[in-house]
Amino acid sequence: MERESVVVILATGGGGVSLERDALDGLEGTVVTWVRVEREGEARCLAARVRHADPADRFRVRIREWGVARGWAVTVAPCGTPR
Repeated sequence: MERESVVVILATGGGGVSLERDALDGLEGTVVTWVRVEREGEARCLAARVRHADPADRFRVRIREWGVARGWAVTVAPCGTPR
């Protein structure tokens, strides 16, 4: 894994897939190095540091499409190369 990004996923509980701590396990070609989930009522927010091989722009598109398919909103910030 050559690159690292911080990912924030928001779910409102409005009929999409439930957002759990292991949600990113289903995203091919990634390794999660840190994850935290917060809940308030039906709303959930997952923040994670993820390693991946994709260039930042491709990873952003790929993970957003993956999240939309589950009813989630996804934000990505590249961190650069892991140490």
